[in-house]
Amino acid sequence: MANRPDPRRVARLTIPPPLREGDLAHHSVRVLNLSLHGARVRHQSLVHEGVVCYLDLSPALEVRRLTGCIVWTHLCSTEQTLEGRQQSHYESGIEFTGVTPEQQATLATALEKLQAAQTGLDRKPSP
Repeated sequence: MANRPDPRRVARLTIPPPLREGDLAHHSVRVLNLSLHGARVRHQSLVHEGVVCYLDLSPALEVRRLTGCIVWTHLCSTEQTLEGRQQSHYESGIEFTGVTPEQQATLATALEKLQAAQTGLDRKPSP
């Protein structure tokens, strides 16, 4: 086969595995706790410390996408599925970055609603 010139205008580079996370990947997470400064989440895919990420919260909280950075990750548990695969469960801490004043105010309001709801659940009915 004859050598043909590469038809691409610019070179394409392979992205190494640690950099494939973040902007290029979507992971479903369970938010375990939330504050004005960050969140702790549980997930099934390994996410490396230092990765920039986005956290989309429930529309009920009226908080749009928050940008953050993974500040820590650890393996919480593993289990074997019925198919014989090993399933891992991780937790990570996200520190919010670049939060606008509008996002900060909306997040503060959402946290107040969550606190009120939690306080209402913690109350015991009077006899």
